[in-house]
Amino acid sequence: MILTSCISQKDGLQNVNQGIKGTVKWLEGNMMPSPEEPNLAKGRGVERQLFIYEAVNFNKVEGQAPLFKKINATLVKKVKSNTEGIFACELPEGTYSVFTSEPDGLFFANSFDGNGLINAVKVERNKVSVMSIEVNYKAAY
Repeated sequence: MILTSCISQKDGLQNVNQGIKGTVKWLEGNMMPSPEEPNLAKGRGVERQLFIYEAVNFNKVEGQAPLFKKINATLVKKVKSNTEGIFACELPEGTYSVFTSEPDGLFFANSFDGNGLINAVKVERNKVSVMSIEVNYKAAY
């Protein structure tokens, strides 16, 4: 597979006919609901580099969830979310795992399915899958 990169346009949405699109949100601090800050738990859009790999399970990563040191799988594409956290990327049919790049060279993913796949998204023919990534390793609930 050839490694290519997707570049988000200014509004964060490029014309994607088949692939993924979505948002990346940053959550930090106390996320408990309160009358003073009712929207705190929604987070804010954040710019991040996303790494899209062939589907990855726990046998192919090093480190401990949700922050991983190394991904031992085929990197398919990279895409960067804009400052509002919006991203979009063309992809062929298949199942992929999406990680964000975090400080100290770590990869973040906090979603796991019943088959052990990490932050998996399935791309079907002529469809765009929507995903929301909440980067919350500094949040308390």
